[in-house]
Amino acid sequence: MKKLFAVLLILCAFSISFAQGQTHKLAMDRGFFTTDYTIDGQEVDCDVFEQELAKVPEAISKWNTGNALRYTSWGIAGVGGFIVGYNIAQSQNPTAEDPNAYKRYLGLGAAIIVAAFVVEYIGNSKKDGAVELYNQKIGNIADNHSVNWSLVPTEQGGIALAFNF
Repeated sequence: MKKLFAVLLILCAFSISFAQGQTHKLAMDRGFFTTDYTIDGQEVDCDVFEQELAKVPEAISKWNTGNALRYTSWGIAGVGGFIVGYNIAQSQNPTAEDPNAYKRYLGLGAAIIVAAFVVEYIGNSKKDGAVELYNQKIGNIADNHSVNWSLVPTEQGGIALAFNF
């Protein structure tokens, strides 16, 4: 009877160790005006995508940083666009004291717009990095907090069996 109980206990332990949560593969297809978010090949909206991404804390942190940089770039581009537009309007004023003064500020506005594009690119790369980080790490995380085991390297150069609860 003790042997049967021991065998059942071992079988139960192994079945629990393989009971990991479902892992998903996230993908993002950035278009010119819109971005398509997919989980396992099925298109979802941004909120569902972010909820799935939140299962990896480092990934959602990178995602939020990318969003902050992206929205900041929109504000910077707006300021640069205003400077360019205002100075083009001023160049049409026939009563201006210095009709060529607007040219100096056109360059400044254009440089601000270019800087906004750079900040947008950095924000988008942060978001891409967050999706890659999620796809790398989610396979190692048990979604339902079950027992997980894996082979890991040791400091002495060998391998060991590691249990995560």
